[in-house]
Amino acid sequence: MTYLVLLPEALVVVTAVAVLIVGRMGWLPVLSRRFLPLVAALVVLVAFGVELWAGAALTTYFGGAMLQDRFALFAKAAVLLIAAVAVASADWPAEDSLHLGVAMPLLAAFGVMVAASAADMVGLWAGLELAAAAAVVLVALRRPDLGLRLLVVGAVATSLVLVGLAFLYASTGNADLSAIHDVLSSRQPTLALAIPTLLLFGGLALRAGLAPFHVGPLPVGLGASPLGAGLLIGLVTVAAATAGIKLLAALTPIPSVYAPYAYVAAALAMVGGGAAALAVRSPRPRMAYLAVGQLGWIAAGLATHYRSGMAASLFLLGASGVAATCGPALLGRAEAGETAIAGLGAVRPVRAAGLALAVLSLAGAPPLAGFFGELAVAAALAQSGNFVLLGLGLLGSVLSVAAAIGTLRVLYIQGPIEEARRGAAAALPAVTALSTAGAVVFSLIIAGYGLFGNPILGLADQGAEALGLR
Repeated sequence: MTYLVLLPEALVVVTAVAVLIVGRMGWLPVLSRRFLPLVAALVVLVAFGVELWAGAALTTYFGGAMLQDRFALFAKAAVLLIAAVAVASADWPAEDSLHLGVAMPLLAAFGVMVAASAADMVGLWAGLELAAAAAVVLVALRRPDLGLRLLVVGAVATSLVLVGLAFLYASTGNADLSAIHDVLSSRQPTLALAIPTLLLFGGLALRAGLAPFHVGPLPVGLGASPLGAGLLIGLVTVAAATAGIKLLAALTPIPSVYAPYAYVAAALAMVGGGAAALAVRSPRPRMAYLAVGQLGWIAAGLATHYRSGMAASLFLLGASGVAATCGPALLGRAEAGETAIAGLGAVRPVRAAGLALAVLSLAGAPPLAGFFGELAVAAALAQSGNFVLLGLGLLGSVLSVAAAIGTLRVLYIQGPIEEARRGAAAALPAVTALSTAGAVVFSLIIAGYGLFGNPILGLADQGAEALGLR
């Protein structure tokens, strides 16, 4: 059973490397190119099944550097499902490279899996950097200038994270996360620890695109390919949030060194993301700002520093990750303003339904996945007495839902203006059996997340308990 726990990671990374080698050598025949996304999606689904079956056992490997617990099970299962649906639902004619477009989401998913299983700070950093590097590759394929900009932003984020981790190691004398928690249990919060913590979580916020640091990665995502944008605002955010949750669990004995930063960041993201989404009209920027707002809800749950808040944030992270990653993939080439998606509900009903559900879920509209995630965070905020932050979150949700309704109006009510009809039709996402199936599966996940909310939230609560939270 111990070796089976490693099988999901092995399947994902071997598939990604094989696709890279075969594609780079030009060994992909026409028939293989057509079925490559299907094969990759099926392999990831097999890894997802193995993770649910074998991942429930608590075990360690590589000398204790990596561990398998309920937190790792939740995070790894979520990211495997996200990667499979994103590959299946993508508009592949809109991507710049088939083999890189298939391989990079798998490598990003593997990076999240490494971070989720990491027992020390080195593993967290390595998993985060791998996920971020995969996003850089897809961005640079279309816009090398944006790829360079993303490298600069990533270098700043990495520097902040490494400086924060170095100070944390110097303050506790340990790189192991559980050992750091034990050491801090007998320490008092000091300014010398609060400042590097600010740098550490500032770097993670920059990676995740959390307001006000979203001004770095968000404009890059707007110029990337559909899957590149999905990786940047979806899987990289999931990787940064996963690392952040594990680090916050280690710092829970001294919440005063990080809670004030989390309160401010959450408030800015929830209200600012909703307001920005309402102000823009193009579908991809609106989706990105809605994702920023929902990330604010995740930060709000983490700010409570209680098990219920952490579990709610983890629950919402799964819902937000699948919508933020797959939403741009479903949008495909229809990214040039409102005219590109006007009347899409009549021409591409399945993809339009998936796009509408992605936007509504990111906005927190009932009764979809994002709503139940935000509801769980709201309950944790009320339980901890953070009513001001809860009120700001509700304000942000109202703004986000209003923005989502504007997108629905364009999708289903507004028709393309006559002179733009031909150009809009050319920009519509391509329809294949795989992409249609991917859109259907995505819609079922978003719509059914709430129906299975109790077992999913229960697993998230067990994940928070596995991190040592009470």
